[in-house]
Amino acid sequence: MNTQNKAKIYELRLKGHLGQSTLVWFEGFSAEYGAKGETVLRGPIVDDAALHGLLTRIRDLGLSLTFLQVMEEIEENHESQ
Repeated sequence: MNTQNKAKIYELRLKGHLGQSTLVWFEGFSAEYGAKGETVLRGPIVDDAALHGLLTRIRDLGLSLTFLQVMEEIEENHESQ
């Protein structure tokens, strides 16, 4: 059986330049540093529960989220037998 899930690519901007020890909490996301002293993360989030989990992680790490947007929607194929 072949099922498809639609993940969305999100862009998140966090205040400050995050170090590698903090970036490990955002596996699957690319990170770059913006000109305004922020860290820009981009990566897939599969559903609302995953988004809420990510937002909780940001809060628990004491980070400041300054921007969040959906960039695009992608399809993921999952094969099950």
